[in-house]
Amino acid sequence: MASGERAADSEKKLRGIVSLAADAIISTDDSYRITLFNPAAERIFEYRAADVLGKPLDILLPEDSRDIHHVHLDHFRRSAEQAREMGQRGQIWGRRSSGELFPAEAAISKIQLGEETHFTAVLRDVTKERLAEREREALLASEMEARTAAESAQRRIAFVSRASDVLHSSLAYEETFRALLEVIVPALATYCVVDVVDEGGVFRRLHVVHADPEKREIAARLLTYPRSQAHYLTRRAILDSKAELHNEVTDQVLVESAEDDNHLAILRALAPASMMMVPLSARDRVLGALLFARDAGEMAYNEDDVALAVELAQRAASAVDNAQLYHRAQQAIRAREDVLSVVSHDLRNPLAVISMCTASLAKSGFADDESNRDAIRAIRDSTQWAQRLIRDLLDVAAIDAGGLSLNRRSEDPVLLVTKAALHFEDLADTSSISLETELPDHLATVFCDADRMLQAMGNLIGNALKFVPEGGRIRLGAANEGESVRFFVEDNGSGIPEADVPHIFDRFWTARRDARVRGTGMGLAIVRGIAEAHGGRVWVERASLGGARVNVLIPAEHPTRVPGERRPP
Repeated sequence: MASGERAADSEKKLRGIVSLAADAIISTDDSYRITLFNPAAERIFEYRAADVLGKPLDILLPEDSRDIHHVHLDHFRRSAEQAREMGQRGQIWGRRSSGELFPAEAAISKIQLGEETHFTAVLRDVTKERLAEREREALLASEMEARTAAESAQRRIAFVSRASDVLHSSLAYEETFRALLEVIVPALATYCVVDVVDEGGVFRRLHVVHADPEKREIAARLLTYPRSQAHYLTRRAILDSKAELHNEVTDQVLVESAEDDNHLAILRALAPASMMMVPLSARDRVLGALLFARDAGEMAYNEDDVALAVELAQRAASAVDNAQLYHRAQQAIRAREDVLSVVSHDLRNPLAVISMCTASLAKSGFADDESNRDAIRAIRDSTQWAQRLIRDLLDVAAIDAGGLSLNRRSEDPVLLVTKAALHFEDLADTSSISLETELPDHLATVFCDADRMLQAMGNLIGNALKFVPEGGRIRLGAANEGESVRFFVEDNGSGIPEADVPHIFDRFWTARRDARVRGTGMGLAIVRGIAEAHGGRVWVERASLGGARVNVLIPAEHPTRVPGERRPP
């Protein structure tokens, strides 16, 4: 084969290989005119080879990079390198026939043919790769942002949880606030101030805590300032019940807030660079405000910080409100105890004197006159009523305090029921009411205070006598209930309305029904207190007689189970 034929055959093979390449292959002559433009180059640049062959390479380059590209090619022509990667000084771009630019990766080589230098570039369109990289970067940034947000939220939850533990550790809110500020400073503030508002609307500075030991003495001087209600930094937050944010605290803000030159000097010495004031609100009432301040060395407060401060303030306000309610409750309890002390000591003595004088008058000739007898009877009944009221008040007070005294012994329920029936037999006969007992052959003994149990049954019988009409029936008795003994009193009266059932054992509550005898509203509350003091309970249900049945369940000393008997509901 002749050398010319071999050369033609080699060129044909080379062109075949070039045409199959996935990357663009472009060759130029010594003048940078295109001499080779393979099918991949046609696809990437969107030109036909026939339209670019012989054209300057510049048509494939962005306009603003053509000059620098010539400089680089000239430098490469003179260098000793035979090939190099392009884009070492930055991203390279190609230009499609439509003018669209696309990112590319390329390598270039040169070959010397006589006096001329020819160049060949292999180029790849990396648009999809760059897009995928941006998507990965965006996803990574999103994940980092989410992780940062989650970590921030976790720190916030832990911080709020710790603050909540402090706030609920005591009902002495002034000391609690001091402990809270130790949590806030320095985690959330360089220094923090608590202002409170009393029930008269007067502002009062409660605490100031500073993180810098060198400035704590200066901060402590804020406790004596301001003396005027108009110069509290938290005043607007309290009056408007709205959080206030100062990203930057100017000297003018301090001047406007200062009461006098000494106060201004303190504020300037503390040098707050950023502040936020948050109201302490609970049950639609502003109780005060928290002031958070950071110096110039800390990041300025933003809306996220305000949100955290508001959450802390809400929890703090709730703690203050609870503490104030507890304080008022304690005051009410002390006032009640003072009243009970007067009732139990100072009132009982004159009532006892009245009772003795009434008894003396009844025995004297003064009672021979019928009108005088009626007067003496009215005095005696009223005195007994007042004495019973005193006893009930003292019993209720003892029950509330958990100090109802019990003198327990083994007792026979049959004897307890019988004694209670005998005690009210005459009173029932007076009202023509049948008083019956219902007792089984065998009852477990109970370990109880007999006097208190008789008091409980007496209250139940007395309550039934008030509502059973003349000629009615009252039945009292006891029955074994599993490991307990159930005492009961039932009647054939009108019963208890469903709406009244949840309230009948409440203190000072009386049914809205016509009763022949007035009540104190404490009898059934005392019954419940006696039952619970014995470890039992009390409930009401409809009686087999048609009226109401009140049950008192007391643990048995030696439980006796009777087959077929039901357990309490």
